[in-house]
Amino acid sequence: MKWLISFALPLLVLTGCAGATYNVAESMRKGGYKQVLEDTRNIEEFPERDQTLILNWRAHAKMGLGYQESARNDYLRAWNMMNNSAGGNVAAAYAWNEKSKYYMGEPYERMMNSYYLGLLYYMHKKPEDAMACFRNALFVDTGDLEANEYSADFVPNMIMRSRVYMDRGDEDGMKTQLEELARLPHDERNFDSNCPWFTVQAQKDANTLIWVELGWGPYMTAEGRHGEVRVIREAEYSERYAEVFVDGQSLGRTYKLGDTYFQATTRGGRPMDEYLKAKGIAKDVTTVAGAAAIGVGIELARSGNETAGAITAGVGVGLLLYGLLSSAEADTRCNVLLPGQIHLMMANVPPGKHEVEVRYFDSNSREIGNMRQRALPLLVPERGDGMLVVRSDPHYKIPLNEKERAENPYAKSPKLR
Repeated sequence: MKWLISFALPLLVLTGCAGATYNVAESMRKGGYKQVLEDTRNIEEFPERDQTLILNWRAHAKMGLGYQESARNDYLRAWNMMNNSAGGNVAAAYAWNEKSKYYMGEPYERMMNSYYLGLLYYMHKKPEDAMACFRNALFVDTGDLEANEYSADFVPNMIMRSRVYMDRGDEDGMKTQLEELARLPHDERNFDSNCPWFTVQAQKDANTLIWVELGWGPYMTAEGRHGEVRVIREAEYSERYAEVFVDGQSLGRTYKLGDTYFQATTRGGRPMDEYLKAKGIAKDVTTVAGAAAIGVGIELARSGNETAGAITAGVGVGLLLYGLLSSAEADTRCNVLLPGQIHLMMANVPPGKHEVEVRYFDSNSREIGNMRQRALPLLVPERGDGMLVVRSDPHYKIPLNEKERAENPYAKSPKLR
């Protein structure tokens, strides 16, 4: 029965194949943002299906190292892929493995990409480009309203839209945006409704925004017999709020305005989820049926029906191959470098150069001493907003000037691009 060996060889070879995925969390543990920047320097070395996610990770790393202009370029490249591409490998995802499809991001990930791109445009005096990004963030955060599905409820995006309206001198637009914010359900998992900056007057009075990001965003696990159930998990971190100082004077504690775990878990299930459950059942059935058919084929061959045995065994091997090689496992790729929470401090600060200090506290109001950040540079212009984005990471860097902001992180290494 040499035909059995010819059937079995592909089975042994193919079942030994496995794909590798870049572990950004491990790189962060190993060397922080610098390690991620080094690892992702050549995007083209990664599978095309993963490049959008890699670009987002690299943008976060650049932002954390102060390379804001380069970060904006990566966010923009990723934005174009996430919003203007139809993706790819969808058929393969349904037939074989969901991870083979192109990563396009979940709605909350696409929203955050647009939000960060908008922040960087706004910080660098391009408010209309920023508004286009904030508008897109609003769009991808909104479901089918006619079907009574979710409406946009990401407050940081609403605040930034209000700032653009104010920059335009459009008080009516700002008022409308703040009225939409006021209609949101007061759910403390999403934002602190006691925040004092939700009125037109409070927005007019402030000229400085300090966005403080806490912890790490949600991650996903594949659970169930075949990993067909995708579960969104909340990352663990100690920091719960921050206190902000400008030139040694406390402005008070920050207010929570956004929660990425809440955003990730409040938009319902995916069309792929039910399919993967069915695929898990089919995987068991085809594997058992394939093994049984091979057994029947062998018995037919032994009884003298060589041709019928070969055909039956061939069908069995095909079923067994599909059962073994197809994967019902859910795609758990996600942007784990997002923050867990986004807090805000707004104030009226005299125009000019200032130094900011941020202290982080746990749920028992105890300061987490090794996270304190000092001498962060803040420039408040005569007109418009002074703005910082900081992270609860003592190694998070704010560029000191325009030169640092625009620096090419790979300029000293020709191999990097």
